[in-house]
Amino acid sequence: MSNLAAILPSAKVPLETHPLAIPTPAPHEILVKNEVIAFNPVEYKIAKLGVIPLQYPAIIGSTFAGTVEATGSHVTNFQLGDRVVVSKKFGVVGNQYGAYQRYVVVGDIMVSKVPDNVDAAVPASLMMNLTCVVGLFTGRLGLDKPSLDDSVVPAKGQNILIYGGSSSFGGLSVQYLSQAGYTVVTTSSPKHRDFVSRLGATAVIDHTREPDALVDELVAAGPFDVVVDMISLPNTIAVTARVLASQEGGKLYAMQPAFGPETLPDGVTRVFEPWSESLYEEQKRDLQTWAMETYLPEGISRGFITPLPIEKVSGGLEGINEALDRLHKGVSGVRLVADPWG
Repeated sequence: MSNLAAILPSAKVPLETHPLAIPTPAPHEILVKNEVIAFNPVEYKIAKLGVIPLQYPAIIGSTFAGTVEATGSHVTNFQLGDRVVVSKKFGVVGNQYGAYQRYVVVGDIMVSKVPDNVDAAVPASLMMNLTCVVGLFTGRLGLDKPSLDDSVVPAKGQNILIYGGSSSFGGLSVQYLSQAGYTVVTTSSPKHRDFVSRLGATAVIDHTREPDALVDELVAAGPFDVVVDMISLPNTIAVTARVLASQEGGKLYAMQPAFGPETLPDGVTRVFEPWSESLYEEQKRDLQTWAMETYLPEGISRGFITPLPIEKVSGGLEGINEALDRLHKGVSGVRLVADPWG
């Protein structure tokens, strides 16, 4: 066996493919033969814009799925041959943990077994954003999690704005909240409206409208108990902040930090953290276990979670530069994945 990795040699340059030794898992770690890499938008910002300092050469990538190849001496919950999907914790240091290679070491609790009847690309495409959905809405905001049965869920009487319902994070949020009994208003382009409408939102508003008209329509659908901007770019923050300002301000929950200047109205506070972080806290361990062992596998296999369409980028590890270029230009309504073996 041999390993092959797409390596970022320095900041803001294309990745290069090089052979490497297969890493060895520590006593509490597992080694996974990587079969699906799922791309996240923050990765193009890391690779092409250098927004996060790294030690170079670096192997980046956070989300992948594959088969357990070896286990550390203290591992008891995974066995050789298990199919797993992994989301690496933000800030973990070490190239052995990066997803852009054929063999990856996992030293994380954010690992879920892939059901036998499920293509591994599906949970891989969902994993990172799903942990953030659970971490934000239930871990941080204390909202109820959905029940995975067919019973009628009582309405909660809370109205939530999810700006960007056709994004992976947005679509998962709409499903999670509506299945838990919350009223959800979201946005989408006309192209993706039909798909987003099936996810459970009570209203889907066209975000391609002129900004003033868009703000007016969103305000009319409020007031909102929670406002989340799933896109979190300056132009969308300007819209969602105005919606909050119309109802005397509050917290605007964002999915990424501000990478440039943003002007917020008085009374509006932009809030961001890596939202999966709450699931690593000891007092939230039961929630983390539910997300990994129940919500993700059963939600997919029983049809409670609807993923975005998945598109495989060709070229294996050498095709990662193309995937990052596409993310940089903007990808909507689809999740990009790659097979590290070609």
